[in-house]
Amino acid sequence: MKPLHLKSAMAAVAVLTAVSAQSARADSYFWAINQFATIQKLNGDTGAVVDSFAVPGLSGAAASVAIVGATGYYTQLGDNNIHKFDLATHADQGVAFTISGTVGYTNGITTDAAGHLWFADGGNGNLQEYSTAGVFLGAHAFPTDADSYRDGSVVFGNKVVTNRGDQEGPYDLYSLDGSMNGALTLVTAGFIGAGSGSNGIAFNGTNFYTSDEQAHKVSKWDINGNFVSIADLDQGSRYENWTFASQDIVPTGGVPEPATWAMMLVGFGGLGVALRRRRAVAFAA
Repeated sequence: MKPLHLKSAMAAVAVLTAVSAQSARADSYFWAINQFATIQKLNGDTGAVVDSFAVPGLSGAAASVAIVGATGYYTQLGDNNIHKFDLATHADQGVAFTISGTVGYTNGITTDAAGHLWFADGGNGNLQEYSTAGVFLGAHAFPTDADSYRDGSVVFGNKVVTNRGDQEGPYDLYSLDGSMNGALTLVTAGFIGAGSGSNGIAFNGTNFYTSDEQAHKVSKWDINGNFVSIADLDQGSRYENWTFASQDIVPTGGVPEPATWAMMLVGFGGLGVALRRRRAVAFAA
């Protein structure tokens, strides 16, 4: 049987290896719609556009886009239809499904690591969850004192980060209770401290990226909401919400909780004890 300190050390190394592997998957490339007419893939660290093509089927009316596998889904200003297209060929595939029961029009769309689609109501309504087949999976009410028209939101695990209105920061952190229609609970007001002009937000499981539509900037924040860096966007750009493709999002389980970090520290301490004992035995021999 292995000594306890060796078991702890081995567990710590395993956790660290898993975290490193998860983090290596995360990249900084997200998707957005520019000027309501062009779908673009951008490098969030530099602001550079790395892919660009016209919105299939519509021009001048598309709001935001989400990518799940080989299919793109986007919203249109002024209606609750969710349109889809083939990511490889850019071919229009028509209306995927229609969102119902909204207070205002649904402009914002985002996806999570599971490939579900989430919509923040354009009015003072709910955050709605659907499958890509259009199956309704739940509606989650914001607190009654929360601001309406959230045009930037992201969902990960049982957490939601969203802005406070049309181009209005900061971004607040909410929790989901796990039930189909459970209400959202405010966890941290001002979790990401971006100010006026802030609308789009994307999260790859490691970092958040927020857009300042007026200043044409993209800001990077770490998983705890701390500012990391800022980059310029094209001065003629205008983006609503933006999202990472679902397959490029690292599940948040890959980021250690405080208790996990504590276990790792204990484990590495045990590894140090084991090494010192081996040296002592070798010296005595």
